[in-house]
Amino acid sequence: MSGLIGAVSVLALAGCASSSALPDHSDVRTIEVQGVAGKLATRSSSSAITSSVTVPLEQVWRMLPALFDSLGVPVALIEPAKHLIGNEGFKLRQRLGKVTLSRYMDCGTTQIGPNADSYDVYLTVLVQLQPGANGTTSIATSFESLARPIAFAQVYSRCSTKGLFETRLVALVKAQLKG
Repeated sequence: MSGLIGAVSVLALAGCASSSALPDHSDVRTIEVQGVAGKLATRSSSSAITSSVTVPLEQVWRMLPALFDSLGVPVALIEPAKHLIGNEGFKLRQRLGKVTLSRYMDCGTTQIGPNADSYDVYLTVLVQLQPGANGTTSIATSFESLARPIAFAQVYSRCSTKGLFETRLVALVKAQLKG
């Protein structure tokens, strides 16, 4: 086996509202991350950012794969019965789509600038839709990341979201509805 494999234990993501838990299909998830020396255990403490749009759930659900593509997130998980879509973990560096990672997340800063723009990043993006009253749809978006320096053998550290990705996704949904 080339390279070391570490295990990252991530507690399932929890939604802001009691009706929008993300995801509800497991409590603990183990993810293999190439290049991690030893084991890294992290617990997710962040919550999903939830917004509502005045449009039926099925209409929003149909547009999500194209919106994920436009944002640079490869869709690897689709659970139609739960209206859950996203990617439970992928590696990237410097950019997500056309946007520098430091616009979306805070991984600390060094003398040369934001760490998110120069580190290896492991990102999880999940969106779950819930029907609301009077034809509204609740959009719960979870954007979680771990990062580590490229040049040093360090473990992955948790980054925090700046909320821009979540806000941008909802703005794209609203723009699609107007267009």
